[in-house]
Amino acid sequence: MAGLAVITEACMDVKDRACVDVCPVQCIYEFDPAQNLLVAEDEAGSGEIENTHTPNPDAIVLFGDSLLYVNLDECTSCTACYQPDVCPVGAIYPEETLPDGDTRTEYNKEDPNKGNDHSFFLQLSRDVFAD
Repeated sequence: MAGLAVITEACMDVKDRACVDVCPVQCIYEFDPAQNLLVAEDEAGSGEIENTHTPNPDAIVLFGDSLLYVNLDECTSCTACYQPDVCPVGAIYPEETLPDGDTRTEYNKEDPNKGNDHSFFLQLSRDVFAD
């Protein structure tokens, strides 16, 4: 079963953008702090903007422009971005198979109820695009 795409911590400071090129609906965004906008390009690095969103300031402050974000309301669950040969660091998962456990960054260590698992990024994806 195909699921919504979730970009996790392996994308941090990598942002390869191969996922942007395979996305048929351009639902993968990068944060532009100079404009305070999430932007989705037609093709990675083209500069041709397909969509923009103003991010939720409380959510975007956590990782800012260090990773890419999927707008879950726009994602069609096509599976293109989380195929093994797309993301070179394996940062994208379908929501149903998000791994948990050890990670290289303790991104929510202040909340003992969450632990250090990738499911955190599913909620982050929702929060960043929340109106």
